[in-house]
Amino acid sequence: MEKKRLSEKYEVGLMIASLIVVAIMVVGLTLFPEQGVAISHKIMNLLTHTFGSTMQLIAFGIFIFLVVLALSKYGNIRFGNTKPEYSTMSWVAMMFFCGNGAGTVYWAFLEWGYHFNAAPQINGVPISEAYNYEQSLAYCFYDWGPIAWAMLCVFVIPFAYHYYIKKDNELRFSQLCKYTVGEKRVKGIFGKFVDFLFIFSAIGSVAITAGTSGSTIAATISDLIGIPNSFGLTVGVLLGVTIIYTLTSMSGAAKGMKKISDANVYACCALLLFIFIVGPTSFIWDSIVNALGLVTSNFVRMTLWTDPVAATGYPQSWTVFYLIYWFVFGPFTGLFVAKISRGRKLKEIIANMLVSGSAGLIFFFGIMGGYQMDLRMQGILDIPYMLANGLSENIALATMHTLPFSKVAMCVYLFVIVLFLATTMDAISQTLSTTIAKKLDEKGEAPKPLKFAWCLILCALPIAIYFIGTDIDTIKSIVLLSGFPLVILLGIMYFGLLREMKKDFGHKTKEEIVRESAVSEET
Repeated sequence: MEKKRLSEKYEVGLMIASLIVVAIMVVGLTLFPEQGVAISHKIMNLLTHTFGSTMQLIAFGIFIFLVVLALSKYGNIRFGNTKPEYSTMSWVAMMFFCGNGAGTVYWAFLEWGYHFNAAPQINGVPISEAYNYEQSLAYCFYDWGPIAWAMLCVFVIPFAYHYYIKKDNELRFSQLCKYTVGEKRVKGIFGKFVDFLFIFSAIGSVAITAGTSGSTIAATISDLIGIPNSFGLTVGVLLGVTIIYTLTSMSGAAKGMKKISDANVYACCALLLFIFIVGPTSFIWDSIVNALGLVTSNFVRMTLWTDPVAATGYPQSWTVFYLIYWFVFGPFTGLFVAKISRGRKLKEIIANMLVSGSAGLIFFFGIMGGYQMDLRMQGILDIPYMLANGLSENIALATMHTLPFSKVAMCVYLFVIVLFLATTMDAISQTLSTTIAKKLDEKGEAPKPLKFAWCLILCALPIAIYFIGTDIDTIKSIVLLSGFPLVILLGIMYFGLLREMKKDFGHKTKEEIVRESAVSEET
C-alpha cells in the first residue's frame, strides 16, 4: 500500500533507475580505470574535434536567437501575471550562483594560466609574452561570458513559458516536448528517457562541481588551522556543506537560497574589492578594460575559430569544451532560474543572464587574474609554471598568502567557496525534486521528504567517488556526452514552444503585449 502511495506522488521508478545507472557508471570506472580513461579520451575527441565546429555554429546561433527574441515583441511577455517575486539583486544573485557553481571560484585562480601556457602561435612561432598575457585574460572573459550564459539561458525560456503562460505545474524536462511530440509520447518511453537524461546530467554536474570544490575547501581549512588534509576532512567538508544546503532546500527558494545567495554577493564583493585595492589597482583595471576590448572586437572570431591550418587543438580543447560543458549544465539551471523568475519579462531574463551574469564573472576573473599576472611579472608567484608542474591545487592558497591580512582573506575565500557549492547543490536538489514529484504545491515546491532524500543522495555521491578514487575527469567526459541528445531535444522543445508562442501572442501587437504586462505589474 505504501508503495502505491509513493508511486502516486513520485516517479519512483525513474529515480531508482537513474541512481542505478549512475552507480554502475561510477563503480565500472573504478574497477576498470584504464579502460575508463581510454573511453573518456575517445568521447572528448568525438565531442570537441569531430563535432566541435557544429557545436560552435549552434552556440553562435543560440546567442543570436536570444538577442533577437529579447528585442522582438515577444520579449515583453511577462511570466506570472504579477510583480517580480524577488528583488533584482536577490534574483540575479540566485541566478548567478546556480548557473556557475563553486567551479567559478576554482577556475578564477587557474584559467588564465592555462590559456597563457597554451596560447595560440602564428605559423608555429610563439607570440610575445605581452600578447599571451592579454589573450589569456580575454579568453577567460569569453569562456565565462555571454556565450556561456546563452547556453544556460536557452533552457530557461521553455520552462518559464510552460510553467507561467501554459500554467502547467508538471515541471519535468519531458513536459517541454509535449508541444511538439504530443502528450502521449511524453508519458511513454520517450518521456522517461528525456527525464532520465535530465537527472543524469544534473547528478553528473554534482560530481563535477563537488569534485573540484571539496578538495579545495579541505585544503584551505587544512592550511588555515594547521590540520592534515585527509579523506576524513574532505568528508567533513561535504557533510558540512550538505547541512547548509539541506536546511536551505527544505526552506524553499524564498527563505533558503535567497539568503545564502545574498550573503555570498556581499562576501564576493568584499574579497574582490580588497584584492583590487591592495593589489596593483591601475594594472588590474587596465587589464580588465583591455580584455573587454579584445573580446568585444573578436567575439565572432573567438566563437567560430576552428584553427584548421595550424591544427593546434586550442579552440577544441577550450572553446568547444566549454560550450558543451555549459550546455550540459543548462537544463537544471533553466528549471531553477525559471522557478525564481515569477513576474519577470522574457527580455529581462535574457538581458540579465547575458549581461549581469557575464559582468559578475568578468570582475571575478579580471580582478583575480590581473592580480596574479602582476605577481608573476614581479617574480613573486608564477601561476603558469605551477600549472605546468602539476601544482594546481596549491595555487589558490599560494595566492591568498601573498595578500596582506592573508588569514582574514582566506576565511572570506573559504566562506565564498562553501556558499558557492551550497547554492549549486541546493539548486540541483530542488530541480531534481521537481522532476521526480508528480505534482507541486501552489508555490511550485516539491514535497519536503523528497527534497531531503535528494539532499542525502547528493551528499553520498561525491563522498563515494572520493572514497573509491574514481577519476573525476573521466566522469566529466561521460557526463558531457549527454550534450549530444540535449541538442536534439532543444530543437524539439523550441519547435513546439515557438509555435505555441505564435499562437498565444502572434496576433497581438507589441503595444498590446506591453499594455498587458503593465496591467500585470500593478496587480
